[in-house]
This record gives sequence, structure tokens and C-alpha cells, in this order.
Amino acid sequence: MESYITNRTNALYDDFVEMKNSFLTCSCENCRLDTICYVLNRVQPKYVVSGRGMTYANLALNGQTKADIDAMIIDGIRVVNAAKRPYHDQRKLKETTDNKPAFIFPVFMGAVYDGHTFEPLSGVSIELSADGKLVSMEDASWENPTLTYKPAKGSFTFKPASIPAEKEGETREFNFTITIRSADYQPLIYSFTIPLTSSKEETPFISLKLQDSYMFSANEINIMEE
Repeated sequence: MESYITNRTNALYDDFVEMKNSFLTCSCENCRLDTICYVLNRVQPKYVVSGRGMTYANLALNGQTKADIDAMIIDGIRVVNAAKRPYHDQRKLKETTDNKPAFIFPVFMGAVYDGHTFEPLSGVSIELSADGKLVSMEDASWENPTLTYKPAKGSFTFKPASIPAEKEGETREFNFTITIRSADYQPLIYSFTIPLTSSKEETPFISLKLQDSYMFSANEINIMEE
């Protein structure tokens, strides 16, 4: 389904681009990927393990199924077109490191909770900084500062941009500071250090779990002090 929907979504985008009176105002890579995700989250998956299975799966997509998918793709294009991401027209993914040595950071993962109820907090702003400056992210799809959202249950992530190294195998320590702010709570700040070894190749997905953060309101802190 992913292969079929990806190809069909790109084909429909290309058709709309050629239409002079089309409602489409953007056909960038990010908008296309958002549309593909929109459709894939709404269709039943089909799993195959061989070329023969792929052939069967393609035959299983009858005329009505294809028509339904086309309608869903068009709906997705309209939804994405009406609510574009702020970075929608920027390059989404870093495709290569140009085979040059670099310090490649893991994904930093953390979570924020109410220090009294231990419930996850939403709408909290988190900044990742180094040397007093915000850290640049790997691409525009990662935000810094970022916010916590209710569906993510207080979790947040960062993917710092790679830093060029002089040679492969070079070891270096990097210091970061996390600053957490909310209108209803006292600010929370902590620092951490990670060692990295430079490499010429992108590593598989690696994450670093940060400490859980617990925030207290000003009233609760005053009560605790008394």
C-alpha cells in the first residue's frame, strides 16, 4: 500500500500542478509526504514478502479500491494544502553527509510531568541550548524550542544537526542545557553531557533517554518551603 499510494499521490500532485485552475498552492516534498501519511493512516495495510506477493497485492487493488484511494488522496491534498506546516517548503531530510567525518547526534527523548499529580503536561515549552545558544536541528521538521502535546503524553524530542569533524574516529564531549517553561509552573533547567565519536556514515536510529522532568507551581513551592 505504501508503494502504491506514494506513486499515486505523486502522480495526482503532478496532475494538479499542470492544471491552471487547480486549488493546489504547493506541491513541495513535505506537503506530498504529509498527504501520503494522511492516506496511509486511513487505509488497511497489505503485507507482502516477495515479488509474487507484490504482484498479487497489485491485482487485489480493484477498480473501486483504486477509486476510493484516489478520493482519499485528493481529500488529503486539500487538508494539507489548507494547513501547511511552517517549514513545508523547506528541504525535509538530510540525504547525505557527503562522506565527510562528522559528529552525529542521537535523538534526545524526554518527558515532562506535574510534580504533584505525576500527570504528563501539555503546552510546555522546551529549549535545547549549548553555549547559551539554541541548538540547530537536523532539519526543519524538528523544532527548537518545541512544545509538549496531550496525545504525546508530555514527551518531547530533539535531533541536533551533525557537526563536522577533522577526522574519523575523533572523540569529543558535548554539553547541552534543557530549559522547560510553562505559564503555570516554575521554570526548570538542567544540563547533561554526552561523548561522541566522529564517523563518515549515518548510524541507525539511536535515541538517548533524558531524565524525566517534574514541574511545580509557585504555590506548591511556597507551601513546601513553609
